[in-house]
Amino acid sequence: MAWPIPTAKEIASKIAGSLEAGLLRIRPDLDATGVSRAVRSAKGVFSQITRAFSLELREAHDHLAWWGRQYFVDTAEEEFVLRHAGIWGVNQRAATKALGAVLVEGVPGTALPAGLQLSASNAVTYLTTSAATIAGGGTVAVPVIAVVAGTSGNLEEGVQLTVVTPFPEITRVSVSIEIVGGADEQDMPELQGATLERIRQPPHGGAGFDYPVWVQGQFAVKAVAVIPEWIGRGSVGLVVAMKDADGSARVPSDAERDAILAFLGPLGSQTGVRPVTARVIVIAAELRVLSPVIRLRPDTALTRAAVNDAWNRFVATIGDADDTVNAGPIGALIEPSRISEAISAANGEYAHDLISPAAPFTLANVEYPVAGAITYEDA
Repeated sequence: MAWPIPTAKEIASKIAGSLEAGLLRIRPDLDATGVSRAVRSAKGVFSQITRAFSLELREAHDHLAWWGRQYFVDTAEEEFVLRHAGIWGVNQRAATKALGAVLVEGVPGTALPAGLQLSASNAVTYLTTSAATIAGGGTVAVPVIAVVAGTSGNLEEGVQLTVVTPFPEITRVSVSIEIVGGADEQDMPELQGATLERIRQPPHGGAGFDYPVWVQGQFAVKAVAVIPEWIGRGSVGLVVAMKDADGSARVPSDAERDAILAFLGPLGSQTGVRPVTARVIVIAAELRVLSPVIRLRPDTALTRAAVNDAWNRFVATIGDADDTVNAGPIGALIEPSRISEAISAANGEYAHDLISPAAPFTLANVEYPVAGAITYEDA
């Protein structure tokens, strides 16, 4: 059971009781009412001493309780989460650099070197990662990477860039494939979860559950699922959903999938963290939008808003640590009864009919669940 921590008032009262009994035991000739006033009244001499001491003792209790929380990674504060992670060999994922491609327009036949510096209007700089030549049509697509890691490197398709060093043959540069994948350093809740996972499931040098740990330690991913023998014996399918800047899931870009594969190690190479005999295929997760149909009572704007929030929270918990059925959100089993349970907890909801889904169903093994809009039918 939990150890109760007394308040300062309770500590003072306990000390006063012991002191009162002790004084009367030693000096039975003393006036009991006078002793009581001395140890319990706010104006009593002994009371002043015991109250000051009780405040210090309560502080000691709080300090011991604080230390107790630091002994466990799931209750520890940031400094000690980092220490637990270090003890277990879990590295905090560093910020990642955004990847994408740009369309360079200019004089046909112009050779473009790798490492060409491009700048966005927010002063973020990008480098081309391969040499290229402007084709006869006057354009060429070139892969790029942000110079500085973090979310500031993410850039939407169509945004124009400028060449840092003057290059007269180039007339225009714009983002042709969205530059994504830039993420800030792994936050403490994520590091806590990774450390707990390391404690619960030690690495096995290439077992299926090692792959998500490897990928999550290097890339800002939302979820990873492992499918053994994806294209035959010895192959491993790795379904990946990336984590967007707002925390939502998104489909990884081709550049991100290539980067993940390069980190794990291509087939036949001696590089990477995966076993040299394993053939790894990185698969982009498909976002499956789930849109239930509900008949709600009472059907008001406020109740709908509460139900919408409950629905979004439910989808976010599919495959989490408290989900005892699904190992993760990708390919999860969706139970209508759990949806109804979540909706019933919404503020203001009295009753509802879950019209769809009417029966349990399982997502495809590459599908990641996303909360869609609820359709409300008239009661």
